[in-house]
Amino acid sequence: MKANPKVTAFQRDCFANYLPGIQRKVKGFPNRYIYPDGNPIRPVVPVQTTVNKIMLVGAFPSARFERRDGKLIPVGDNLAPFGPEHYFDGFQVRVQESTESLHKNYFLQLGIDRSDLWITDIVKVYLYPEKHLKNCRVLFPSIKLVDTHSLFPQIAEASFEWFEKELSVCNPRLIITLGEVAAKAVARTKPTLDGVIRPLSYNNAHRVVHLAHPEIRRLNKDWDRNTAGHLVQLAKQIREYV
Repeated sequence: MKANPKVTAFQRDCFANYLPGIQRKVKGFPNRYIYPDGNPIRPVVPVQTTVNKIMLVGAFPSARFERRDGKLIPVGDNLAPFGPEHYFDGFQVRVQESTESLHKNYFLQLGIDRSDLWITDIVKVYLYPEKHLKNCRVLFPSIKLVDTHSLFPQIAEASFEWFEKELSVCNPRLIITLGEVAAKAVARTKPTLDGVIRPLSYNNAHRVVHLAHPEIRRLNKDWDRNTAGHLVQLAKQIREYV
């Protein structure tokens, strides 16, 4: 399949310039952003990039993990936003559970496929939460690592210009957000995760629908049940956007 030059230009621009922009704009963000082994943390740019259909938006990418002395630590970037990955972490085979859940519990119910989508995240780099930092500090006590997860609101705000650039390239007929964090960043206000299609206007008019994240469905039976109902209703409307 021939590459879309506008998509390729965005991917190259994002990969080269996204992180330096965040480092300039977000106070407290590390100037040298690395995994504990020293590998650089880089932007995870969209690679599933179908235009003029549906854009799927998460909050930020996860990472690849490795088990050292019984402790799980991040060691490398994901290959793509919500990309299917299976790898061995030194102890067992790991999968991207959110990606698996999207295929089993969202796409099938909505009657859509990855090929219908532009898949992305608001924030383009892995963010260290405190729970991951605890293991890293035990195994790498000499390396100073920052809780960048707590900076998400500022990073998301600094990332918004990149989201607007994506919108102009993707030109989606419908935007689907996953989880409250991504929905709030896209809607610019606190949203309702109810599966209802609503108008959204930035430079151009768009339509958006907010859904619960696969992870909260896995952990909470009420969210799982309610979201399943939302998908039934959304499935009746979504074909016109594919």
